[in-house]
This record gives sequence, structure tokens and C-alpha cells, in this order.
Amino acid sequence: MGSEVSECVVRNATLKDLGRIIEIEKKSFEYPYPATVFVSELFLHPELFLVVECGGLVKGYITGFTTANNCCHVASIAVDPDSRGRGLGKKLMTFFEERCLKHGIKCVELEVSVRNARALSVYKKLGYKTIKVLPNYYPDSDAYLMRKEFE
Repeated sequence: MGSEVSECVVRNATLKDLGRIIEIEKKSFEYPYPATVFVSELFLHPELFLVVECGGLVKGYITGFTTANNCCHVASIAVDPDSRGRGLGKKLMTFFEERCLKHGIKCVELEVSVRNARALSVYKKLGYKTIKVLPNYYPDSDAYLMRKEFE
């Protein structure tokens, strides 16, 4: 299984991480984003592109941007399938939220497939509420738009 979650560090993503990030993306999603999306995110929003590294290996990532309504928006988050169920996704979300708060942002939004029970469970435990259903958001399913407001 590798290192314990407490030994894993969350840090800013770098160009050197992109190969591993794209590998995790392809393993995680039926319709993965192309590499150009991650290159753009790294240059446009480096403060909101984080990786979790355990034992020297990137195990997951989160990337996002700020919106016109002063929210952070999660563009993509994934944890290597071999490392799921250990709290790494929660750790990434928590660091992402802290980074947004530090920049004076008042909420975080994201879309998630209505079929992704594991992710939905994590988001609900973290305090995210479903705002609306987005019909046909993904090629094979609807999505929920979820939001967490900060005090």
C-alpha cells in the first residue's frame, strides 16, 4: 500500500509532475482531459494545482481556478486507483479549500457524476451541498453541481 497518509505531503504541482498526473487522470476517468488542460492549469492557476506525494511518488492531484462569483472551482481531482480509500482525496480537498480561504475566496464548487458514489460520499462528509443537477454533463451521465460555503 505504500506510506501512511500522515507521511504524505501536499505540495504545488510542477512541470515534472505532469506525466504522472496525466497517467492518474487516464486511469481514473473514462473520458480523461487531454494533457493540454493540465499544462494550461499549471501556468494559469499554479496556486490551485496541488499534488499529494507519498514516498516520493505522486498519488493524486487537484486543480482548479477562481470564478467571477468569488468561488474556487475544482476542475479535476483524482487519486491513483491503487491508493484510493486511504483519505488522500480528502487530504487534497482540505488543502485546496485552505488555499482558497487564504486567497479570500468564500466558497468551493465542483461537478461530480451522479454515479460516482465514492466521491459523493467524500464531498458530503466535507460539507458540500448539491446545488443542482446538470443533465448530460458527462458523455454517460448527469452531474451534480456541489458547493461548500465558507463562513
